Amino acid sequence: MEPGLNKELLQKIDLLRGLAHCDFGQLQNSCNLRQYQKNTEILRKDDQSTDIFFVIEGEVVARSFSEEGKEVSFVTIKSGGLFGEFSAIDGQPRSASISATEDSLIAQMTSKDFRSLVTATPELGLRLVELLVAKTRKLSQRIFEYGTLPVRIRVQRELVRLYESREAEANGNLIHPAPSHYEIATRIATHREAVSRELGQLVSENIIELGKRKIQIRDIGRLREISGSDNFSEEL
Repeated sequence: MEPGLNKELLQKIDLLRGLAHCDFGQLQNSCNLRQYQKNTEILRKDDQSTDIFFVIEGEVVARSFSEEGKEVSFVTIKSGGLFGEFSAIDGQPRSASISATEDSLIAQMTSKDFRSLVTATPELGLRLVELLVAKTRKLSQRIFEYGTLPVRIRVQRELVRLYESREAEANGNLIHPAPSHYEIATRIATHREAVSRELGQLVSENIIELGKRKIQIRDIGRLREISGSDNFSEEL
């Protein structure tokens, strides 16, 4: 049996958290709640559907595959995030496939209901614009890195991102569960062997320590320094 959707669950969504003038009763009635097991495909690239999805619990990844089968991961979306907003806004086919990387609880809303909600809630509309701008900035930074930085630096910067996004400092500088070498490769436009080589170099320099699905950041200051992370920003 699927769990029921309530205001407490809805307020876990970053887009909705703390809204002063939002009809959460309407939201409850407009959303369907569903559980997805790890590795389940939720959306497929070029699907014609236009619903929007909110990640209540868990984590999903947006990715695409080339004709040769090469995987490119665009973004990992954690609890509180959303996906499917592009098609919900412009009615075009899906721009990426979405799969659950953890057991996940997802709320789903039709494009029609979402657009009505945004129209009726100006504060929500402004937050949506801010979210889209932030996503565009991050993707722009990634494109710049793919085209200008060697694999070594791209690996180092991805580790810094993982460290920051997973609140590793609060866990003794431990990234856990850590993505596999292959998963890191799909995020930075390279191959698994190159990632393994660069991680091994960082281990030899005593900057990181590797375990099973664990990455211990032993010297985050040094990692930021050699990657240039102190000097770059996704706020373009």
